[in-house]
Amino acid sequence: MQWWCSATGEPWTWSWQAYPGVWLFVALAGYAMWRVLRTEPLSTGARVSAIAGVVLLWITLDWPVGPLGTGYLASVHAVQFISLGMVVPPLLLRALPRERVEAALAASPGIARTVGALTQPLVAALLFTLVMVVTHVPRVVDAVMRFQLGAFLLDLAWLLSGLVFWWPVIVQRPVREGFNPILRILYIFLGTQAHLFIAMWLLLSDFPVYATYELAPRVTGLSALQDQQLAGGFMIGVAEPIVFAAIAVVFFRWAGEQEKRARS
Repeated sequence: MQWWCSATGEPWTWSWQAYPGVWLFVALAGYAMWRVLRTEPLSTGARVSAIAGVVLLWITLDWPVGPLGTGYLASVHAVQFISLGMVVPPLLLRALPRERVEAALAASPGIARTVGALTQPLVAALLFTLVMVVTHVPRVVDAVMRFQLGAFLLDLAWLLSGLVFWWPVIVQRPVREGFNPILRILYIFLGTQAHLFIAMWLLLSDFPVYATYELAPRVTGLSALQDQQLAGGFMIGVAEPIVFAAIAVVFFRWAGEQEKRARS
C-alpha cells in the first residue's frame, strides 16, 4: 500500500487505489481550519471558501489526480502546481478571520516575528519564486517523484510557499501601511511571473525534459512531448487568468474604497 502518490513505473489502470497518507493530511488540514473557525461568526463566503479549499486540496492530492500527476502526465502535474500554489492557499486564507489572526499573533511574539519575516512581501515573493523554479528543475523532479516522501515534500513545498505568498495580499497581518493596493498588484504580477518562463520552456523544448514522464507508460494518445506542451499551455492558459483575477479583485476593492471616501 502506498501512503502518498509517487511514480511507480507500473502501467496505468483506472482501478481505484487508497492513499491513507493523503487522507490523513487532508483531514489534519480540515481539522486545523475547523479549530480556527469554529468559534467565529463567519460569513457564507468565508465558509464556502474554507470548504472549497479543503475539498480542492483533497482532489489535487488523491486518486486519480495525485498518481497521474506524480508518475504519468506532466500536464496533470502542472495542474497540481496551479492548484496547490495559486488556488488552494487563497481559498484557505480567505476564510481566516483577521481579528483571530491578530489575537493569535499578539499572544505569541515569537510566532508573530516569524510570520512577519516570512510574509514580508519581498521575502514571500522570492521564496515563492525559488520554490517554483527549483521544483521544476528536471533533476529535482526526476529524483523526488520516485519516492513517496519526496513527492510529499514537493507537494508540501508548493502549498506552504503558496500560503506564504498570498498571506500579505489576503490576510494582511501584520499590517504594512506602505504595502498599498498598487504595490499589492505589482507584487502579485511580478511574484508569479516565473511560471511564464517555465511554461515557455516546456512549450518550446524539442524533447521531453522530465525522464519521469518521458518513460512513464502512456495514459492518453499524447506523446510525452505533446503532454509536456500541454503542461506549458496549462501554466499559461489556466494560471495566468488566476493571476489577473487576483489583480482585478485587489483593484476593484481599492476603487470601491476610493469611491466611498469620495462620497463621504
